[in-house]
Amino acid sequence: MEQVVAGTGMETGLDAADAEARSVTPFRDGTDCVRGWLEWLDAGISLMLHRQEKLGKEFVSAAEAFGQGADARERGDGSRAAGSEDEAEQKLLRQWEDARGRAELAASLGERDGAFLPLPYLARLFGLTALEQRIVVVCLAAEVDRKYESAFALLQGERGATYPSRDLAASLAASDADERRLAARIMRDDGVLNRYFLREAAGARKGGTTINRYCRLDERMVRFALDSISMPEELARYMEVVSPSEEPPPLLGHFDIQTKLRSWLTRRIAEDGASLVVSLWGTEGAGGRTQVAHVGVHFNEALLYVDMAKLPGADESGPDALDAVFREAAIQQAIPVFYGFPAAADGEAADRRRKNALLERLARLPGTVFLLSEQPWRPLDRRGVIGLELEVPGLTEEERIEAWRTLALAYELEDGIDWGALSSRFVFHPGQIESALAAARSSAQWRAAGGGQELVGWSDLIQACYKQLNHNLGAKSKRLSPKHRWDDLVLPEPQTRKLQHACNHIRYKHTVYGSWGFQRKLSYGTGVSLLFSGPPGTGKTMAAEIAANELDMEIYKIDLSQIISKYIGETEKNLRDIFDEAQSSYAILFFDEADAMFGKRSEVKDSHDKNANTEVAFLLQKMEEYRGISILATNYLQNMDEAFLRRINYVIRFPFPDEKQRETIWRSIFPRETPLASDLDCGFLGRKLQMSGGSIKNVALTAAFLASGAGEAVGMKHVFQAYQYELDKTNRTITRDELGEYGYFFEEIRNG
Repeated sequence: MEQVVAGTGMETGLDAADAEARSVTPFRDGTDCVRGWLEWLDAGISLMLHRQEKLGKEFVSAAEAFGQGADARERGDGSRAAGSEDEAEQKLLRQWEDARGRAELAASLGERDGAFLPLPYLARLFGLTALEQRIVVVCLAAEVDRKYESAFALLQGERGATYPSRDLAASLAASDADERRLAARIMRDDGVLNRYFLREAAGARKGGTTINRYCRLDERMVRFALDSISMPEELARYMEVVSPSEEPPPLLGHFDIQTKLRSWLTRRIAEDGASLVVSLWGTEGAGGRTQVAHVGVHFNEALLYVDMAKLPGADESGPDALDAVFREAAIQQAIPVFYGFPAAADGEAADRRRKNALLERLARLPGTVFLLSEQPWRPLDRRGVIGLELEVPGLTEEERIEAWRTLALAYELEDGIDWGALSSRFVFHPGQIESALAAARSSAQWRAAGGGQELVGWSDLIQACYKQLNHNLGAKSKRLSPKHRWDDLVLPEPQTRKLQHACNHIRYKHTVYGSWGFQRKLSYGTGVSLLFSGPPGTGKTMAAEIAANELDMEIYKIDLSQIISKYIGETEKNLRDIFDEAQSSYAILFFDEADAMFGKRSEVKDSHDKNANTEVAFLLQKMEEYRGISILATNYLQNMDEAFLRRINYVIRFPFPDEKQRETIWRSIFPRETPLASDLDCGFLGRKLQMSGGSIKNVALTAAFLASGAGEAVGMKHVFQAYQYELDKTNRTITRDELGEYGYFFEEIRNG
């Protein structure tokens, strides 16, 4: 009976009895299959060499050798010539035809027995004809055994021609003249064979006809044909296959997207041949890849992740790197997932061309494809290739808290971590949360190396979270390193309580806005704005640092010289840059001498007045939108615009310290390690020297240097001398009355 060889498209008249009689052993694996087909090729090469020898030439072309054999086989009506046939050639011809029949049958029987044979698998996958399969075998030979290099060189009449020309491959694969002409056309056309299988061999002729150029089998196909499913290194650089049996990362939010996506795909897959291109866009790490991973597991489909940022150009990876991608997707029976490129319509021209080329290819291909990007594709998709585009937004407050809890299960942490506070402070997507936890564990391990506990603590998490932030605040501001604590701040009790309440505004915002539902009442403005007013040196900057220390937040002092511009619109642009960068950092923005830029709005008399008012209005808007802390410091509260003050959450006045407060500052200003003389009278200094806290700090530091230079402990004379240096800044001189009972230092101090 007539038997069709499974998956090859070839037919053979051999039935089971013929197979047993001829002792055909089924191929057990890909190596067996390649070996069996190389026996067919060996017979074909022997036949062609015999014809060359028969022609009496050292070198003849493949066409001449083939043509001579074809003429000998066919006479007139195609019947085989009798009597004139060379018996040796007839024997070789029978061996060649028998080897082909055995290979076809052994492949059919092997697949029937469950063996995986790469060559027939590729033929089914790409729809290769029997002739095209034999061309693949010819080109594969040179990659398997070096003896074929010599054979190809001899057959082509060129020493060093280690790969077959397209002409030779066509001649060896064809069984008659018509097939040879068909093979030659296949080798010239831009079809499946040339797109996915064949490559021009290195050192190939650059001139001449296409059919006369050397060709080789693509390395990926060589490896696959030889039972190696793994990708070559050059492909693995930008492609990764994920099996549906692999457990995907947990879905940490947007479960509705997953449900709807599965339902939509189920309906569309039912439409035969439908091209399903799905675009998921959102911030990198927002969970688009996780959504796709769960889709793959649900439909039991492998996924081929393609990093477009690493995809080589056509000149680096054969004719077209996208061909390699779609070929690999077919081989692995995987859904392509493209990621790693921005999809903004206003990107670089080359980037847009690549995306448009991808869309054009997707328009011609059936099957499902996913696109993962940070911006929507619609502006580029003018032909409507994308069937579904979804945004993967950031997690909600509840989802973010749950994401922290879920991902933290894989780590050893200290008890009492407030996930709500952490989630409220750092609006992270799942990828950033995972990275922060890993960085916190590394920090804890480093600390444990010094003898501490390895449990991840609150400080480890805070530091790790700040490492995940990517901003450029340092370009127009200076990061401060807070060192002060509440004990260092000397303020009246009401001001201290108000500052503590402001800190609690941030510390418990997740409770008020989240658990207590105030988030639903506000469209924006969940941050805190503070105004510190008071004379210079009264502790405004110290208070800002204490707030940063208390809340474990970074603090940036805004450099006004980098913000204010005489050009209309530039100041607003600089402010926008500052607040945009700060949104991702969740830092404290500290504007010192704020009244210089944010003074009273004036009546509009000219364009400059109008521009100044616009700057103030813009600042009000940005401060209300900012979710962190904005602190403004001014020496002159009366200069601030009233409308501006109404939008400030907390206005804290820093008064000039009284006698008791000054004494407290003097008693705490010197570090414990500083040697102090017995005559140092902090009560006298607080009573007689009327200075702000900032001036007291300057005097104490100068006194310490004076005492160190003299090799003495810090005493009253050093303080008085330092006080005189401080007065010199305003062209004043210390009086004997100010020295009181220490008037005997007067002459010494006046003489310097």
